[in-house]
Amino acid sequence: MITERAEEFAAALPDGGVLLGLDPGTRTIGTALCDAGWRFATAGKTITRGKFSKDAAALATLVAERSVSGIVCGLPR
Repeated sequence: MITERAEEFAAALPDGGVLLGLDPGTRTIGTALCDAGWRFATAGKTITRGKFSKDAAALATLVAERSVSGIVCGLPR
């Protein structure tokens, strides 16, 4: 599900769960993780961008390691 509305996002994850925040840049992808109750967020790994498949694999590993329930992506508007 892709949405820009926080209410829709929260409704899609009624049990909460760890969220992964992404800040994609031209050279790196910044990450942050929040707790399952969505109260606290902490900085995560900074991934140096390379080929898409390598970047996707690094993100998939992070998702699996932390049992991520949802992803929030920061995009310029």
